[in-house]
Amino acid sequence: MRCTCALAIAFVTAFCARAEAGQKPRTVQDEHLYQLAKTDLKAFAKEVSQGTDSELGETRAIVLWLTQHFDWKETDYQKRTVQQIVERGGGNCNDLAMVALAAMKELNIKVRRVHDVHIRTESPDRGERARALVKEKGNTCSVFGRHHNDHVWLEVYDSKANDWFPADPWSGLVGTEDWLKARVWFGQRSSVNPDAPDMIVPFGIFAEDAGGNFTIDRTRHYLVDEFDRLYGNRLHESAAWPQWVAKLDLLSKQVEGAFAGSVNLLEYEGDIDSLSAIYERLRVAGEARSASNHE
Repeated sequence: MRCTCALAIAFVTAFCARAEAGQKPRTVQDEHLYQLAKTDLKAFAKEVSQGTDSELGETRAIVLWLTQHFDWKETDYQKRTVQQIVERGGGNCNDLAMVALAAMKELNIKVRRVHDVHIRTESPDRGERARALVKEKGNTCSVFGRHHNDHVWLEVYDSKANDWFPADPWSGLVGTEDWLKARVWFGQRSSVNPDAPDMIVPFGIFAEDAGGNFTIDRTRHYLVDEFDRLYGNRLHESAAWPQWVAKLDLLSKQVEGAFAGSVNLLEYEGDIDSLSAIYERLRVAGEARSASNHE
């Protein structure tokens, strides 16, 4: 289940908020690009990214255009092709990721989907609905619950840096620094996604393998190495850091199992609550260090 069970319920509020705010009005050029996307995705990708000179630049142009001009649409459990999503003018996070991925592949950009599960603002009602869906549809629907939810985005390979970087068409995020400041850091979140404040921090991140399964573990890369780097490689000095890493190792394995349908993540709600408390202790330590550095 890829961002369907969870997003059908938990992101309805975000859908409404984004609909009220409205997408950026289409200019004549934007309407031309939209029609081009419907008829010739390769031509669309080339035109929207003209003037860029790197995978990062091409990715940013495609992602930002989709973020600004495609609508968030509530998950309806219908499988659609990229063409159908474009014709529909939007979709959920997985749908937008599929369109961006297809456009990038037309430019021979090396790209893959990424699926995360994150701590989310608590909702007992969401937890009850999750339990009902798991009973009806199976463990893949346990990727959302009382205190967690899932999200799909992309990673793009940067040949110059010889590394992968994140790209999220739902949030308009491109690059590791932007992603960290929207998904993990303790300050005000930077994202066009109105749901961002409720998406507290991921605890399992897996990229798609050649077989289409989410098995490439990226959890430590983003939530240990890059998270620590974001805070000047000082966050690991906190007393809560070993607990953070240990709990991530435990939960990320369960997330992988939930993606595969072999683990009911709802059985680990206590560990998710515990990780949330550890994150808050890291926040206190990180903010204290930041304050001392400015004295």
